[in-house]
Amino acid sequence: DHARLIDGAGGPPLAAARIVVEGDRITAVGPMSAVPVPAGAEHVNLTGRTVLPGLIDAHFHIENRPADPKLALHQLANGVTAFRDPGQWDEFFEGLRAIMQRDGLQGPRIHTAGPHIDGPGPTPYPNDSVIARDTEEARQFAERGIAQGATAIKIYFRLPLGSAQAVIDVCRARSVVSTAHLEGLEAGVLFEYGLDGVEHITSLGPSLLPQGAREQYRQAVLASNAARTEGRYAVFAGLDLDSADARALWDVIGRRHPFIDPTLAVFERRPGVSVDKARPEVVAARAAGFQNMLKATRRAFEAGARIVMGGHTTVPFAARGEAPWREIELLVEAGLTPMQAIQAATANGAAFLGRSRDLGTIEPGKLADLVVLTGDPLARISEIRTVERVLSGGAWVDVKKYRDEK
Repeated sequence: DHARLIDGAGGPPLAAARIVVEGDRITAVGPMSAVPVPAGAEHVNLTGRTVLPGLIDAHFHIENRPADPKLALHQLANGVTAFRDPGQWDEFFEGLRAIMQRDGLQGPRIHTAGPHIDGPGPTPYPNDSVIARDTEEARQFAERGIAQGATAIKIYFRLPLGSAQAVIDVCRARSVVSTAHLEGLEAGVLFEYGLDGVEHITSLGPSLLPQGAREQYRQAVLASNAARTEGRYAVFAGLDLDSADARALWDVIGRRHPFIDPTLAVFERRPGVSVDKARPEVVAARAAGFQNMLKATRRAFEAGARIVMGGHTTVPFAARGEAPWREIELLVEAGLTPMQAIQAATANGAAFLGRSRDLGTIEPGKLADLVVLTGDPLARISEIRTVERVLSGGAWVDVKKYRDEK
């Protein structure tokens, strides 16, 4: 009762809302005067609070560390009620699932993509990847991943074009999301073919370069994974976002409306601030590249991309468990309004997961995944950090418990 409601659909907030939850579902939403109180209902007075849908982290890496199940729960306490891991074997989630079962938790809702499907060559993450040596092997890996429960399949940057198209074909036939980390393939070509989305704003970088420079970067990356580390910043620092190549990509995005998961927080670099004692000229180049990553995110959004929020787990300018908050703040810095950034983290995220029917907005019939803030993120986006309570599947989460666990 008395909540300031941001429902995730993008409309203006409702100043004094009533939300009725029965079991794990929302059954009624609206002005308090228009929504009757069910008999025997428990009342929660949220005067002065903001309620929004549970946040969806489209890029969370659980990885192979004992603390990671607790990190996912820490993010749950910070309002992240669903996530996708875009590249990992399913057994890595057993620890998290065991804790959730032990504690009777409905969230975080886990969505997996299986290991990356990569192509021949020295893949940078051999423990998280499968290597497809030809088109048929790529197709088989995609089929196997889906059969084992993956709700998305991720193409990695060494996979050849024909094999990437085979993966997209499988995903389309099975109604599963296809996503990609691109540095060797052109985003526009794959968007036209039917790729649903990409991870990282840097996946657009090569497609924004003139063809000669594009091929030079591609060959450097295929020759050495290390070329990506500084190369992505050099690519973006020199981009002309109004070039003919750039306009061609914006046109494809405008027609296909792919999902783009910028993961800006992991790339964030600032003038005069070094995370690794780099030389001043390297620090400056990184900062310049990051500024164009912000601008490219806005241009993609303006062109028609569906922007989502991916925290990428561990990032340089956020504390443990706070990467999703930082990503939302950076989306606003990139040029999205606070409301648009919240939609990226809610309704758009649900669509990217293939869960629009039951997640992402606060409306009757949806799962009762809600976040209660003490502040107003529409007035100042940093208020997204003022998470006071989290409801997951109609049950309150012990926020203090999961934030305190290390």
